[in-house]
Amino acid sequence: MNNKDDSLSPQSLGGVARAAKLSSDERREIAKRAAKERWAKIKDPTRLPEAESDGILWIGDLPLDVYRLSDERRVISKRAMAAALGLKSEGGSAFMRTMSRKGVRSVFAEKLVEKIENPIFFKPLNGDLADGYDVEDLIEICDALIEARNKDKLHSSQEFLGRQAEIIVRSAAKVGIIALVDEAVGYVDKRKDEYRRLFDTFVRDEFRQWEQEFPASFFDMIYRLYGLKRHDPDSTKHPQFFGHFIRRYVYFPLAHSRGAILEKLDERNPVVYENGGRRHKFFQYLSDQIGMNAFRQHLWKTIGIGEGAKDRAAFERSFYRAFPQAVPINYQWDMFDVE
Repeated sequence: MNNKDDSLSPQSLGGVARAAKLSSDERREIAKRAAKERWAKIKDPTRLPEAESDGILWIGDLPLDVYRLSDERRVISKRAMAAALGLKSEGGSAFMRTMSRKGVRSVFAEKLVEKIENPIFFKPLNGDLADGYDVEDLIEICDALIEARNKDKLHSSQEFLGRQAEIIVRSAAKVGIIALVDEAVGYVDKRKDEYRRLFDTFVRDEFRQWEQEFPASFFDMIYRLYGLKRHDPDSTKHPQFFGHFIRRYVYFPLAHSRGAILEKLDERNPVVYENGGRRHKFFQYLSDQIGMNAFRQHLWKTIGIGEGAKDRAAFERSFYRAFPQAVPINYQWDMFDVE
């Protein structure tokens, strides 16, 4: 680990002290000058991509500004990048300074450095100009910060970056964060074919060998929630509506796909029997590394919600609070629910 504190140079300390003494008018004037400097870097301001929609992406308790541009890129503002990584300064310049520190930068690939040094300029819905990064760049930066932490490249004052990066990576994989941003800006379900392409890596072309994936506790949970008695705990036969339960609460919301993965599974594994049966189980078509990991995580979250619910109605309310992207369009919330 480095002994020198790269993040607390005399210049940095002086800058913090000066910023604390500035009045609101002085800060506003500095922001205006910074905006002019950003405009000066752009060769042709008339050809900037424009934000078609914007919104707030929540990572933990942090609200982050996100946008969907006219060229279909999903962008997170530079200021939001700083906030996501837990930097105390509110300005986007804090992100640039931190990314240039020796310990942090030592593990960045050349292409990633180039991305960081060349943010995306665009026209937001409100305001003159904004800059930010493709949301997938956030994940790449987090991966690099985790690597820097694991290799003891970070100073003790920078270790929080590694911790925050791990939180972000665990919260959203690359595909997942695209779906979350689209949800935040109100873009969900407008172009389902696009989502279907994004989730190609979740689904296999050929089915895998069958293995038990739904534990007995999952089916016990459904029996209890519906007030049914399970006469033979060893039997693998269950009421037919259990299949609808699994489609609705397991496969439809899987990886924030809002049914995109389920549609692909329906194509790979269609109904072939008169009773509505299929040749294989849906999970046999999920890819080993990505699809099955997402499936298992979601399944056990669902079981946890079910075990804490007293009945079907309580389960449904808790489930949709945990997975708001799975809420049906015409779903009616109980405004007087105080559970």
